[in-house]
Amino acid sequence: MELYMGIIKPPPYAYPFFAVMYKDKKDYRVILEHLTERYGKVLASGNEYKVVDFTDYYLKEFGDSLNKRFVVMENEICLENFHKVKIWTNELEMNLYPGDSRGIRVANIDPGYLEPSKLVLYSTKNFSHRIYVGNGIFAEVTLIYEHGDFKFLPWTYPDYMWQSNVDFLKSVRANIVVLNRKKKAT
Repeated sequence: MELYMGIIKPPPYAYPFFAVMYKDKKDYRVILEHLTERYGKVLASGNEYKVVDFTDYYLKEFGDSLNKRFVVMENEICLENFHKVKIWTNELEMNLYPGDSRGIRVANIDPGYLEPSKLVLYSTKNFSHRIYVGNGIFAEVTLIYEHGDFKFLPWTYPDYMWQSNVDFLKSVRANIVVLNRKKKAT
């Protein structure tokens, strides 16, 4: 008798991804120091752009001078408990400048991971397209890669559809594919 059930496999690995929003380049550099201290070297960082060019969601909290860029780390991480990165980034946002008694954030960090087939983001907010992954964190597939390009989903944020960001992610994905081939060959 032949069994068709799936076999449980070890957890997959992927490349840490961060969408970093910041008001000042100094804040970005501080965040980058924390990211590299925890996750190693940066594989690639995308172009800086104005958040207000894509959404007014952050206007009230940050004003219109909020910048953003994508960052992908060089070292793959095990996804078994990686969703907890969202807890860490939330704490980092609130503790960047602990002397500020107003409790005002100077940055917003949206973590996730990139693998050849998709880009996943973590959130503390539940919604119809997000799946609970533990510790108060939800995950969503934000982009799917198929037939040579990233495909947008109904909930994909406008800046993730911006051609400059898509080109950046495609370039990083191509590097990841090469890195993965080299690892398998050794």
